[in-house]
Amino acid sequence: MGAWQTPIRCYCSPGGGNRNKIADWYADLSKPERADADAFLSNMRKMKDWQMPHYRPHLKGLKGIGELRWFSQDKQHRLLGFFREGVWYALVGCTHKQKIYDPPDAFRTAKKNKEQIETREATTTEYDL
Repeated sequence: MGAWQTPIRCYCSPGGGNRNKIADWYADLSKPERADADAFLSNMRKMKDWQMPHYRPHLKGLKGIGELRWFSQDKQHRLLGFFREGVWYALVGCTHKQKIYDPPDAFRTAKKNKEQIETREATTTEYDL
């Protein structure tokens, strides 16, 4: 039997493009930021019980949405998402500083993306970055 791995799936935009939006966000990170994200997510996947300070299960104003949290290149990085049936669904990637998220519409986007996954308007793909 292999080591425990929490499955992570990424939001893909609906329509003809069906783009992995987490991959798009990841591609815009610097090489050191990508390396830190890879190490952080690899470690998180090995944990069965995600807790603070690396995981905040509930964000104010976002029913059922939490965030994975890590620091890289003098920035706080976040993946907003939710758990369903043991799978973590990554909805949007962003940075955070003093209650300000970048992009500024990250919460609204996360809520919309979650609704699209739940109504099957949008698809997801396995995290393989």
